[in-house]
Amino acid sequence: MSLPGHGSFAYPDKPYNFVLSPILVQPSSDCTLVAPASKHPEEWLTREYTEIHSGEAVKLGNEYNGRTLTPQTLSNVIWRHFLHPEDKSLSPNGEFCNAYTRGLLLRRPICAIKPLIPIGKEIERRSQEGEDISVLDNVGPVRYHPRKTANTRPADAALIQRARHFPKKLLRRESGVSQHAIDRFLEGERIHPATRKKLADAVAKLEREKIE
Repeated sequence: MSLPGHGSFAYPDKPYNFVLSPILVQPSSDCTLVAPASKHPEEWLTREYTEIHSGEAVKLGNEYNGRTLTPQTLSNVIWRHFLHPEDKSLSPNGEFCNAYTRGLLLRRPICAIKPLIPIGKEIERRSQEGEDISVLDNVGPVRYHPRKTANTRPADAALIQRARHFPKKLLRRESGVSQHAIDRFLEGERIHPATRKKLADAVAKLEREKIE
């Protein structure tokens, strides 16, 4: 990999042990800073960093895109944790909690607003195994969008309609997939791409035999 202004250096096995990427007090999705790794902390605040989207060389403490590039420190994290308001509860007077709320907290009612967007707690595996600088971006949690993922999605509506002209027992015999998978397929639910292909091939074969 080559970073502007810093020469070239090779990727190691894991991406986080060859660069410094400071966490900013005001993080932004369009500003991610990196610099060659250094074991000397006294250099971290004064050295130049490269913004990976624009390639510009910047320094901590300067302004970039209207924000001051202030790095988080351990004391910042501890202080923010101490002052972090409790979002899951209400204050004793029924108001939202703030940094200095005291007393017995009340239950906070939750009203779900549709559409719901499921998110996961899985880690981003590329950060451990990949070689992609984009893992340094602040992309947020993994989001799941039902019926739209690349690996498992519903079959085409036209294919489902064609398949309904044949008994399930016949589809199962010709495709070799389970009855449960066929039920999901016919109901328009998400199925694995290999299963979709087997059923599509089975439907096409049955249609040819019907014509003959």
